[in-house]
Amino acid sequence: MPGISSRVDRLLVGTATDGQVSPPSCLGEMTVLLMAATAMVLALLFFWLSARSRKSTGIPAGEVFYQDLVGQPFAARDLRSPRLGISGKPDCLIRTSDGIVPVELKKSKRPPARGEVYPNHMIQNLAYCALVEEQLRERVPYGLVIYAGQQVRRVEFTDSNRKWLMHTIAAVQAARLRKQAKRNHNQRGRCSGCGVRDKCDQALR
Repeated sequence: MPGISSRVDRLLVGTATDGQVSPPSCLGEMTVLLMAATAMVLALLFFWLSARSRKSTGIPAGEVFYQDLVGQPFAARDLRSPRLGISGKPDCLIRTSDGIVPVELKKSKRPPARGEVYPNHMIQNLAYCALVEEQLRERVPYGLVIYAGQQVRRVEFTDSNRKWLMHTIAAVQAARLRKQAKRNHNQRGRCSGCGVRDKCDQALR
């Protein structure tokens, strides 16, 4: 690795006393140096593997500056929009050369075929796109939904998807005002996490 030999030479010179090298001190410092060099090589290797993994799966290169994941050293505050009446925390935000990309991680091992995204996952990701655009005031070209096994699906933040998001938000708000909702699925898990569950007489218990 470039620069290692010169650093070793400097260590040898620094440990010399009256023109002689102290073997125990030199050995200890060289051991520390080798450990540091090994750590550097491993860090570069992991970075290279990470870059390859991103490229192969479709995850864009960029700065991860927000993560709502346990044990991560990144700030993850609520994103709120009084104008739209929505709020939330995306799992991850990546700042790329094209703009900020919201990322959602899903446990499902069987995503839709042909590279599609489940409608509820898509609308959630679109909501995060809108929140990021409004609250951070930066461009959001698209979002990503990553299913188990690094199955990456792209959600385009197009005009048509924006209109669908606005229509969905309006429908949810209207259902809350009516104090009722029409269930369109048979999944208890979706009912348990629904925001209008307490006002729905069709909720699965």
